[in-house]
Amino acid sequence: MADEKFQVIVIGAGLAGIAAAYRLAKAGKEVVLVDRGESPGVKNVSGGRLYTYALEKLMPGEWQNAPLEREIKREMLMMMTEKDSMTVDTSFQSTQSKSFSVLRTRFDAWLASKAEEAGAMVISGTTVNSLVLREGRVCGIETGGEELEADLVIDAEGVNALLAERAGMIRKLAISDIAVGVKCVYGLSEDEINARFNLSAGEGAAMLCAGDCTRKVSGGAFFYTNKESISAGIVVDASALKESDFSVTEMIERYLYHPSIARYLEGGKLIEYSAHLIPEGGFRSLPRLCSDGFLLVGDAAGLVINRGFTVRGMDYAILSGMAAADTAIEAIEADDFSENLLKSYQNRLDQTVIKDLKTLKNSHDYMGHSKHLFNTYPDLAIALMKDLYTVDGTPAKSVMTAARQSIKGKVSLFGMVKDAFKGSRSL
Repeated sequence: MADEKFQVIVIGAGLAGIAAAYRLAKAGKEVVLVDRGESPGVKNVSGGRLYTYALEKLMPGEWQNAPLEREIKREMLMMMTEKDSMTVDTSFQSTQSKSFSVLRTRFDAWLASKAEEAGAMVISGTTVNSLVLREGRVCGIETGGEELEADLVIDAEGVNALLAERAGMIRKLAISDIAVGVKCVYGLSEDEINARFNLSAGEGAAMLCAGDCTRKVSGGAFFYTNKESISAGIVVDASALKESDFSVTEMIERYLYHPSIARYLEGGKLIEYSAHLIPEGGFRSLPRLCSDGFLLVGDAAGLVINRGFTVRGMDYAILSGMAAADTAIEAIEADDFSENLLKSYQNRLDQTVIKDLKTLKNSHDYMGHSKHLFNTYPDLAIALMKDLYTVDGTPAKSVMTAARQSIKGKVSLFGMVKDAFKGSRSL
């Protein structure tokens, strides 16, 4: 039995865990944040884009001092074949919502320092071996052969939530509900990045790609400009990857050396290589979010949406951490840590994150099981554009004729309309 009992223990110093610890500490509650990394952020991996409305809710105004990279002002969607590409390139100067590229090691360390300043106890380099259960209630954690007791444990351990799984709180992670991500970060000077992407100081670009970058397997690629580096990587549906003949190593190399991508990275020095699992099951795979003395947040709860043109997880992690903290404050003040009271956590999420997940509940199925989405349609789009731009002395074609010839024998017009309708409803 531990000599000391804490009000709240948070497992995992990712965005969800730090947000929960920060909000609890700001409210004057006793909170301990435990992380296995040598310091917060060291082991955290993400594509690299953060929507800052969530930060504004967490720390109004203060987030503007955070070590974010560049404000995204240029959005690109690229479809790729083996050698060619077609890009929809959009610049926004008037948008009111903000998003920034981010390097998690730097940003998470800053956010954790703010939680410490607010009064949270941060314990790094500590592996939690198990949850402490008594009569079906979570009463704390076991680490290093020692039990630390708490009124409430907030589990923010990440996508592969083994502690919650071993304790029987959630089911085993299913391969159908995850994607595999690989990211490379290349160092380049700020001036070089600005010149290559036609950006002004502080402005950033984001690009999402589909097609040959993942060998036409369900998934896509991403590209974000940081202050003095570029983050580039791929995300592939785990089930589709297993059924394919390709490896993520082959895919990432194919993407980075594609003529349309390599020109942006030329001369850059590889400074980081990382891989990560990403929860993509969505609303249909949501686990049990609370039980007596226990709350599940962030990636551990599967709070991620991939719509192809936007990928959201970090903002949802922050919102879930805030909701967990508010629920914990309510429980502390009522001295009631039962599942019945803690259900208010899900009620809070129902107004924000889960509402989005429910609206887009079919997105994962559409992205993962649309036969032509990552294979046929990128090829068709590029073939059509190539045909329209080719002038070689042969008789000219109308756009409609060129379009009909490009899809002939590859997909029916009815199939395209069906996919477009399904996509518009799912995404």
